[in-house]
Amino acid sequence: MSKPNIYKTLKYSIRQCDEDEIEIRNSFFDGYSRGFIRLLFIGIFCMSWYQNAKYNDPPFSIEMEAIKEDFIWTLNADKEVRPLYDRYLKTVTEPDFLRDFPNHKIETYEEYKDFYLEKTKWNRIRFFFHPLWISFLLFLFFLPRPRGIRVNRKKRIIYAPILNGTYRVAFVPKEGDPLGGVVYSCYGTHPLGGEYLYSFVIGMREEHHMQQSRHYLGVYPSMSTKQSVDILHAVRAYLTEDNPEFLKHIKRRFSVWHYIIAVPFCNAFAIPMPFNRAKADAAIENALAAWNKKTHNQKQKWFKEIAEEQQLINQEYAAKGWDNHVK
Repeated sequence: MSKPNIYKTLKYSIRQCDEDEIEIRNSFFDGYSRGFIRLLFIGIFCMSWYQNAKYNDPPFSIEMEAIKEDFIWTLNADKEVRPLYDRYLKTVTEPDFLRDFPNHKIETYEEYKDFYLEKTKWNRIRFFFHPLWISFLLFLFFLPRPRGIRVNRKKRIIYAPILNGTYRVAFVPKEGDPLGGVVYSCYGTHPLGGEYLYSFVIGMREEHHMQQSRHYLGVYPSMSTKQSVDILHAVRAYLTEDNPEFLKHIKRRFSVWHYIIAVPFCNAFAIPMPFNRAKADAAIENALAAWNKKTHNQKQKWFKEIAEEQQLINQEYAAKGWDNHVK
């Protein structure tokens, strides 16, 4: 793939946050999850369409009628009760009825209505749940986009939010591979599996958190088998070059529209999750303060341990004929 095409593809996976910071999209919990849910919705729609087509009814006609009935009995019960009461009143006031049932007590409209209100109490209870489950389905369809990892070249850090609401911060070494503060893989698990599509994975750990936080990156679905390598090159260029070429082709927002229909299907109309800038900055400053207290030898030891871990990963892939340390 030519460089211009690579740069155009990167705009789906990388966005510019500000002059000195970029964000790399989370693939596994973003596009894949949303695409799976939307595909499930389509499957349910098709099943309903097939079932209702037998009776020449539109999809979900039975469900919509039930919801409509709940709304009527809750908001405008008179629409249903009044015609019934009029028929009842006409019957009980006929001469034949009065002759046969002279002691029959004619119910008032309120008494008659109370009977039906008691009979339809579950309709009114369900009414209050409809806005909840409809909102939940809309939430799933417009599933919020989780934040990916961020690379800040001014502060020389790579950081990411993790599930407990905190942030992992990795440092960029002054010399050598700029990704020397993290472990990475160009052959991470891809939701579609197979032998050609992979996720770019970055593993980050702090000194007191030996278990890594793993981040699967890149747009889903992958538009190129070399997506992981392209992201790797872009991050290195961003941390080593003043004005890397790819920056001219990315935007403030991730691109979502593409001729491959699966790309907008999985990524369009997503609500971005809030990003707490103040909380992130506080976590970064705390991490930098702790890092700057370390001696030069302590910092080098840390980078060495990361490098050894990365070397083991590279060797494992090399045994399979894969080049994970792509230059």
